[in-house]
Amino acid sequence: MSRKKLILVIVLSILLFSVAIPIAINESYKHGVVYVTKWDAVDVLSYYGSLLGSVSTILALVITIIFTKKQIQRDRFLELNRTKWEKVDLSVTQMLIDISPLKMCNFKALNGSITENLHIIISNLLQYEATAKTSLNNIKFYINPIEYRKIEVLIEEIYNSIMHFCKIGDELLDEYLTLQTLALEHGGTIPNEELLKHLDRATEINKRIPLAHDAEYQRLFNMKRDVFERIYAEIEAEANQKLQFRK
Repeated sequence: MSRKKLILVIVLSILLFSVAIPIAINESYKHGVVYVTKWDAVDVLSYYGSLLGSVSTILALVITIIFTKKQIQRDRFLELNRTKWEKVDLSVTQMLIDISPLKMCNFKALNGSITENLHIIISNLLQYEATAKTSLNNIKFYINPIEYRKIEVLIEEIYNSIMHFCKIGDELLDEYLTLQTLALEHGGTIPNEELLKHLDRATEINKRIPLAHDAEYQRLFNMKRDVFERIYAEIEAEANQKLQFRK
C-alpha cells in the first residue's frame, strides 16, 4: 500500500470513529441494548475523546517526523548537487576567461630588439593556443556522461569558438614567424619592405580580435548564464519533489 493510501485510510478511520462511535454509544445507552455498566455515556465519551486525542497527537508526530526526514533529504540533495554544478560553473567560467581572444594581444611592452619583441609575441600566441585547446579537459571530472548532456551544446559552442580564435592566432603566428625567420637570415634586421608587408598583414588580422571578443565571445557568456540558470532551476525542482509523499 502506498503512503498516500495509508494516510488516507488512517484519516478516514479517525473520521469514521469520531462520528460513528459517539452515536453508537449514545444509542446503546439510550435504548438499553447493551449490558449494564457502572459507566455512563459521559464517561465513555470522555474516555473515547482522550483516546482519539492521543491518536491524533501520535499521527501528527508521525507526519512531522516523515516531513522532517524528507526536508533533510531535500536539503542534502540540494547541497550535493548545487556544490557539484557550482564547481562545473566555476570551471566553465575560468575556461571562458582563459580563451578570451584579447589574451592573444596580452603581452608586455615591446621595448627590446626586433628578435626579442618577436620572441615575446610568438611565445604569447603559442601559450594562448596551448591553454585554449586544453581548457576543456577538466569539465568531465565533476559530472557523469548523462549529466554532461546538460552542457553538451554549450561545450560544443565553446569548442567551435576556440577553433575560430586559434585560427586567428595561427594566421598571426605565420606572419610573426616569417618576420622572425627574416630577422635571423639578416643578422637581426628585417628588410623594410618585408617588415611593412608582414606588419600590415598582422594589423589587419589583429582587427578581427576585438570583433570576435565583442560578438562571439560575449555570446558564449550569455549562453553559459542561461544554461546554468536552467540547471539550477531543475535541481531546485527535483529537490522539492522529495517533499512529496510517494511510494
